[in-house]
Amino acid sequence: MTPTPNLRQNFPPNLKFIETPRPVIDETREVLTSLAQSPPRLSPKYFYDSRGSELFEGITELPEYYLTRAEAEIFDRHLDDIAKALGEGDIIIEPGSGNCSKVRPLLERAMPRAFVPIDIAGDFLLEAAANTAMAHPDLAVTAIAADFTQNWTFTENIPQGRRIVFYPGSTLGNFDPAAQRDFIGQLAKVVGTQGGILLGVDLHKDSVVLQRAYDDASGITAEFNRNMLAVVNARTGSNFEPNNWQHQARYNSKMRRIEMELVAQSAQSVTIGTQTLTFAPGAVIRTEHSHKFTLDNIEDLATAGGMVVTHHWLDSQSQFCLALMQTA
Repeated sequence: MTPTPNLRQNFPPNLKFIETPRPVIDETREVLTSLAQSPPRLSPKYFYDSRGSELFEGITELPEYYLTRAEAEIFDRHLDDIAKALGEGDIIIEPGSGNCSKVRPLLERAMPRAFVPIDIAGDFLLEAAANTAMAHPDLAVTAIAADFTQNWTFTENIPQGRRIVFYPGSTLGNFDPAAQRDFIGQLAKVVGTQGGILLGVDLHKDSVVLQRAYDDASGITAEFNRNMLAVVNARTGSNFEPNNWQHQARYNSKMRRIEMELVAQSAQSVTIGTQTLTFAPGAVIRTEHSHKFTLDNIEDLATAGGMVVTHHWLDSQSQFCLALMQTA
């Protein structure tokens, strides 16, 4: 996405852009703390620099990666029903909105009066929100640059009215179960007694299908995973050698989650800040959990937030689910 010159000085008239104050994070200390866990871990946020974003876009187009196509099929088949269930005149809030591409069908069919995209990448968010505002001149767009995974201290900037949080893509699966419940509970407070949460989740299925989706034959996911180490190097000044680590993805059927890892192919010595860490051959760094859900799981999440699932829609192969939760 190419930035528009002077966009910060020339907003579309229907766009309001808010940058929230965010604490300065000592990423060196954060990385060292997560690598001290058992097993050592790195946050999925380190997947994304410009190269990581390009690689992920490539992943979504792979034949093995069914998730994007399955969710798009749900909108193609059920958009009228989804829009009817949402009703008109709502405020649609999209945390992690990215380029705002997934919400477009809802904006066009459900015709909300306001849209609130939230993303941590301020410049990227501003460009996407401006494009959305220009494409929908009658839509009030309030873009909020914030870390939506932390406590929502910016809710006073969200317009009043019946609120719908749109959280597609099965991103919730990257949270551990307790954090999933906490996040849904926070969203339930944001939408209040009249609102709802439109949630996309990937469903539990055959482990072979899942592992292929996260370990494709062309090796793009492997490159995406190793690129995390290049991002950590850039952020902390560490000296990981990404090519000395092998991508591994496996489905833990007991935990119902994909566990994506990097495996040391030889002994590794890595300096991070003032510390030097050693990794034996075969040592593992966990880079992502991607939890998969059953319909019962979705009901339990809704209950934890004081809500009920009033509607759900599946793709033709029942691989993905879009569920609408509303206050009980």
